[in-house]
Amino acid sequence: MKKLFCALLILLTILIVVKTITDNNRYSQKNYTFSENTNIPSQKAVERFSGGLKIKTISNSDYSKTNFKAFDEFIKYIKQTYPLIFEKCEFTQVNKYGLIIKYNGKNSNELPNLLSAHYDVVNIKNEKDWKYQPFSGYYDAEYIYSRGTIDDKGAVFGILEALNESLLNNYEPKSDLYIALSPSEETGAEEGTPKIIEYFKQKKIIFNTALDEGGRIVNKNGKYYAFIGTAEKGRLLSKITVFGQDSHASMPDNDLATQKLAKLIMTFNSNHPKAIMSHDIYEYYIKTYDSYPLFIKMLISNKYIFAPILFKYLSKNPEDNARVHSTNAITVIEASNTANAITKDASMLIDTRILPSQSSEDIKQYLVKTIKKAIPNEQFKIDYLSIMEPCKPSDINSKEYHQLVKNIRKLYPDIRVAPYLTLGATDAREYAEISKNTYRFLPCILTVEEAALMHSDNEKLSLRNWGRMITFYKEFITDR
Repeated sequence: MKKLFCALLILLTILIVVKTITDNNRYSQKNYTFSENTNIPSQKAVERFSGGLKIKTISNSDYSKTNFKAFDEFIKYIKQTYPLIFEKCEFTQVNKYGLIIKYNGKNSNELPNLLSAHYDVVNIKNEKDWKYQPFSGYYDAEYIYSRGTIDDKGAVFGILEALNESLLNNYEPKSDLYIALSPSEETGAEEGTPKIIEYFKQKKIIFNTALDEGGRIVNKNGKYYAFIGTAEKGRLLSKITVFGQDSHASMPDNDLATQKLAKLIMTFNSNHPKAIMSHDIYEYYIKTYDSYPLFIKMLISNKYIFAPILFKYLSKNPEDNARVHSTNAITVIEASNTANAITKDASMLIDTRILPSQSSEDIKQYLVKTIKKAIPNEQFKIDYLSIMEPCKPSDINSKEYHQLVKNIRKLYPDIRVAPYLTLGATDAREYAEISKNTYRFLPCILTVEEAALMHSDNEKLSLRNWGRMITFYKEFITDR
């Protein structure tokens, strides 16, 4: 029996080593170096982009308090700046500020395609913290600086420039192309993208491929990868209230609501829902295989055997942890509003981001089970404040996905492309309702420093990156 066990152990070890070596040979790649030969946009194109950045289309969480004069100015600006687009294409305003441009193709019987972007931006905190005025549209030979350069006016004007050039060259796409520009992506207001979706539903328009922001080119441990967002996490915002004895702070009782709440906070901070590695996420790790040390490669190659160890390793990194877990974040805590009084109840808001392989119902069950285990026999209440179901992954084996990969490699030859779980929320989740395939990708190579400037001070985009965006969008248009 002992000999049999040893033989099986040796065989298993051999299989693990062989699988690791095979995958290492299969997924290893040269260190991709991108070309700097991409044309920097013309001076006139940069001026057009700069002019749009000067317009303060700032989102407001209360949509009714939005400065709509700036949005009116923006619409007037793009009409004046791209007259050929508005002469040759159909233009529709949905709920006044949702903008739809339709470029008629050769075959209206084929499903159309969609390019989506948003022209609203987040506000700034302190103008003094900016190197250049935040809405100056200032540019030098290398960068253009302003709020919204990366998120998301770079895409807006990249798409408009690509469409304008296609029209100048008398190009006619194979199928109809729609461009949808949202005025409220940053706040998720119902008056923005949802109204655009309603419009398409009323017209019974279904898209073959919808492309929005999300993934990008990333330098991961010295190697470049193109990440296409294929899905988004969902969100369940819950308020958990626990109860105890109220009294004066000079005579604290043993039955304190704050003590029970503290137990829950510690529990939820250290106990996320069960780790899951879906097919798409596994594909992400396989496609980025070459960026990991040998030990981690072994865990990835043999995930069914080493799943607990692999998940433990991944949980150490916040981004990796969010890929394989539905995650909890305690964001708001409420108890007594008086220093010397002990309140009879205490509550917290828990923001749970849900994996595409799970649902809000799964998370509700997990919350109740976890609370009962942490504070057994105690009274509690859960209020579910908002629910956004996760967005199911688009097919990574479809013709449309491979067509998008081909478009990316036209700009970045031989780069490794991988599916990507978008951890934040984009308009793409809305378009998933009316599109066979919904993907998220910006053809930018952003440094860690540049990516961190999104929604922060001194946001900027290199002119070379913007040139890549224009080239990519032209490729998207002319290949469909």
